[in-house]
Amino acid sequence: MDHLIIDGGCALNGEINIGGMKNSALPIIFATLLIEEECIIYNVPIVSDVINSVEILKKMGASAEFVDKNTLKINTKSVGNEIRGYDLISKMRASSYLMGAMLARFGEARLPMPGGCNFGVRPIEQHLKGFSLLGADTNEENDFIEIKASKKLKSAKIVLDKISVGATINIVLASIFTEGVTVIENVAIEPHVDDLICFLNIAGAKIIRVGRKIYSEGVNKLHSVQYKIFPDMIESLTYMTFVGACTGDINLTGINFEHIRYVTSLFSKMGFQIDSFYDEVRVKVKKKPLGISVETEPYPYFPTDLHPQFASLLCFTTNGGIIKENIFPTRFAYVNELIKMGANIKNINNSVYIYPSALQGACLDATDLRAGAGLVCAALGTEGKSRINNVNYIVRGYENLVGKVSSIGGKIKLIKGDN
Repeated sequence: MDHLIIDGGCALNGEINIGGMKNSALPIIFATLLIEEECIIYNVPIVSDVINSVEILKKMGASAEFVDKNTLKINTKSVGNEIRGYDLISKMRASSYLMGAMLARFGEARLPMPGGCNFGVRPIEQHLKGFSLLGADTNEENDFIEIKASKKLKSAKIVLDKISVGATINIVLASIFTEGVTVIENVAIEPHVDDLICFLNIAGAKIIRVGRKIYSEGVNKLHSVQYKIFPDMIESLTYMTFVGACTGDINLTGINFEHIRYVTSLFSKMGFQIDSFYDEVRVKVKKKPLGISVETEPYPYFPTDLHPQFASLLCFTTNGGIIKENIFPTRFAYVNELIKMGANIKNINNSVYIYPSALQGACLDATDLRAGAGLVCAALGTEGKSRINNVNYIVRGYENLVGKVSSIGGKIKLIKGDN
């Protein structure tokens, strides 16, 4: 079993370049199904979810290759209407974007229930509601989803019952070739939603987002596009939690500060010194941070994808804090792993109460992507050695995490096999 060995307790100093946003790359890769010409996508993070997405399209007949480290050339002209790569689809939640893209291009989609991180139920009823209002029939049976339109999709007014990034993206994809203007209300406004909209508009779509409302006017065809993906805001915030747990002075480059402005204001209240430049953020933590309480909410507020990392950070603060989880109320599997390290932490209902803790190195199991990053944070800030198993979760979403952390002084190694 591949695992990480971390010898913690070192301050972190140096520079890290932030890569492209995984949560943008995945829908954009599947959106190339709507463009029967060559697309070139820059700033694509090399993480397992991206590799799997590309492999799914290749199994369906697409030509795709990385022409350099982070530049993907892809052409889906030869793709057929049969979705393949079921084994890969079952590993990743973002494979659900095949539904909207295939429905728009072929009028139908049949695929197994998408997989992904296991931290509670993440139903797709809002996706299916949108498809139905656009004129498609939907059916869930034997762990498969079937969506089919007997005639050309038509525009509709769709009001999401709750804010959902996945449903927002899927309905946008499905609406591209409809007749008329589709209006989607109560939409997610995360940067990766806008990233997809920018990509599609450059390719010839007619989409406007105004607050939490999206207007998508159907077009007949999309054309070839070259596009650069936004920087990954969760990656940048994750490294900020690392330096908070360890103290130090790091410079993060290739960043969009507007995407992280709210959360960095919280870090500032905790005693972090944060200086932002054009596309750089310098983060200094000279002493143990102050504690703070937060609750997860849709963007632009505190993101659920930072919850486990922030919980680990709070263990190293002067007075701890509370995290209330409003998006995925069962996202607490990491708590038992922190307890193995000696954390004074309690999960009550959908909140976790964290108190200052004297952590010790331990053998830990990553239970999902962000939980794994949270354990890395805890292990880096703790003197002594820790082992983190199930690193496949972590490499799903962080490009070259070991190399980047090592470059700023963290003592971290990826060990292949059971040694």
